[in-house]
Amino acid sequence: MKKLIFTLMFVLPIFYFAQEEKSKESPTAKECDLPKGFKEPIKNNRLKKFVAIDNRVDEKEVTIIRAQNGFGSGIYTVCVKRQPIQYQKMGTVFMREGKNPFNNAK
Repeated sequence: MKKLIFTLMFVLPIFYFAQEEKSKESPTAKECDLPKGFKEPIKNNRLKKFVAIDNRVDEKEVTIIRAQNGFGSGIYTVCVKRQPIQYQKMGTVFMREGKNPFNNAK
């Protein structure tokens, strides 16, 4: 029993301190560092207009960096003010990823 306790006293702190330290800058912020010749994967003016209204910016400040289209659905990653935001399309409706449009409880 003493050996078990003694072993745990040394092993647990090693696992605790051996974990990687995360950087201060989020890795997703680097997604919006686009090269000068970057070309958007798709042309979707409806999505750009929706994102611009949703974030209160001009349409020129919205850049689509990733698009996954499906039949009647899709997931898009856009950059707004150097921040990546994910949007989802269901049918003809766009909404921010993770928001529940049917949650009316306040």
